[in-house]
Amino acid sequence: MLLKINHATLVFCDKTLGTSLGLLTDLYALLHYFAEQSGQSFTYDTVAVAEKTVTTSGHVSVSFDKTIDDIIQTDLVMLPAFWGDPSQVLEKNASLMPWLVKQHEQGALLVAHSTSAFFLAQARLLDNRSATTHWFYFDKFEELFPQVNLRRQRFITANDRLYCSSGLSAAMDLGIYLIEQLWGADIAGRINQSFLVDLKRNYKPEFINIEGHKFHDDELVLSIQSWLELNFSAAIDLVGLAQRFNTSVSSLKRRFKSATGETPTKYVQNLRVDRAKELLKFGSLTVAQISYDVGYEDVSYFGGLFKRSVGETPVQYRKKFRRL
Repeated sequence: MLLKINHATLVFCDKTLGTSLGLLTDLYALLHYFAEQSGQSFTYDTVAVAEKTVTTSGHVSVSFDKTIDDIIQTDLVMLPAFWGDPSQVLEKNASLMPWLVKQHEQGALLVAHSTSAFFLAQARLLDNRSATTHWFYFDKFEELFPQVNLRRQRFITANDRLYCSSGLSAAMDLGIYLIEQLWGADIAGRINQSFLVDLKRNYKPEFINIEGHKFHDDELVLSIQSWLELNFSAAIDLVGLAQRFNTSVSSLKRRFKSATGETPTKYVQNLRVDRAKELLKFGSLTVAQISYDVGYEDVSYFGGLFKRSVGETPVQYRKKFRRL
């Protein structure tokens, strides 16, 4: 686990996107419930920046009992997305930035959904670091923060306890990742099944995984990873892959291993196993159908590979999640 979370803070401001507000508050209520059941109780607060009533981007008024001034120290800060003129939002919430700096200095994780990356950048926490935000605001972000390395092609970035996501789908992927790291795979699985199953995509979220192998800046390898994650079920030929990305096989293998810690072949194998795990958890396909779907015609070979990777057979894995 990254660290022990005793307290989390969800921070809202005027122009907060209503969808982001609703998803985040519901997610943490459910997380709190499951954490208590497992003996990992923690507290959390929903707070406004300054005024105790905020108006969402859809003109809905929401009241809070506390503001950031009531939170002296917290372990995790969640910043929902906003929609509107970033310059105006930053100006109106000027008191938020020093509070964010203080929380980060005290060791907190800061998680920015989509446009709220502007807050981290305005606080100078992202200087000379990678970040991402909503595509609609790319140009404005670069205009305001040339000192930040904006990664337009990345859905998620992570630097020194600072997390950014490009949109709400990526934010939920990031949320589940952090829940698994901080509270364990069992709680993450329960939330996935009871709350997020209808929101899941049919491909593995790009630029983040359990091992953190995507937290690197090799653009060639990031492009290859992106392509592999959309084409992992096809037969992967390293010669053809190298030609596609205008490099040599030896250079591809060397750079991929250096950036991710894995060979391209092992990376594809992990993608296939991860996809199989999702299908076993949430789908009704047979093991043979899943084997073929992820790229293995030999179901026996797939079964052996899955057991070596996961520690149990596909059937055992499915039964475990069916009991949740």
